[in-house]
Amino acid sequence: MRVWCCLLLGLCMMAHAKTRVEILADAAYPPYSWQEGKEVRGIYADIIREVTSAMPDYEVVLKPMPWRRGLSMVEQGSAFAIFPPYYLPDARPYIWPYSQPMLDEELVVMCGTTVAANTPQANFPADYGGLRFGMNAGFAIGGDAFWQAVKEKKIDVEEVKSNRENLLKIVRGRVDCTINDRLSLLYELLNMIKADQLAVADMSLLKQGPVLSKEQGFLGYSRNGEYPYKQVFIDQFDKGLYQLKKRDGIKPIVERYLGKSPR
Repeated sequence: MRVWCCLLLGLCMMAHAKTRVEILADAAYPPYSWQEGKEVRGIYADIIREVTSAMPDYEVVLKPMPWRRGLSMVEQGSAFAIFPPYYLPDARPYIWPYSQPMLDEELVVMCGTTVAANTPQANFPADYGGLRFGMNAGFAIGGDAFWQAVKEKKIDVEEVKSNRENLLKIVRGRVDCTINDRLSLLYELLNMIKADQLAVADMSLLKQGPVLSKEQGFLGYSRNGEYPYKQVFIDQFDKGLYQLKKRDGIKPIVERYLGKSPR
């Protein structure tokens, strides 16, 4: 009898076993995704947790990773998925498919006030010749004309680890400008002031320039690697994300990090 009970218990456990799915997260992109201890925090992380909590067949684990390393793992097929890449199928052919968009972002140019050309009406990138941009490692943003100017050495780019490092470098005059999501930059500035890394007066040393584009953050899947559950997971995730948006469930997640009416 004991043997039969053990076998029955084992079969029940197998029947309810969840498929472990590991998803990489940008470790340095607050308020959207960042590492705190061993955990992933942020708007996108909470959206994914909310959606996957209604997917009972999967045990979803979010793993923080430096962005460039995460992209490399996705390219090699050693990682199943990563968030939150923008939709860049030509620049990153190894990411396919993309989920439904999770959230809209607004890309802006942020410079020191000494860059007189940096106004909302600036002609980008033509008005920025001879300047040095701090760019988060692995970020392919700014547009083709910007990267062509970099290739032609009309604009210089220095890769850094995070928005915080970029903003400090601008304030200290080590780089001239950066490009990133507007809310992400403002969120980081506020946190740096709270942590006494910047004074309130330092805010006057920074100036927002033109809005370059409105992008969207996705969950991007590796085109490579062997993941037999991939298509079923994709379908379920997109269905759950659609339902979350339909009931306006993303708004309270955003407000959790940025307060009400963040835009």
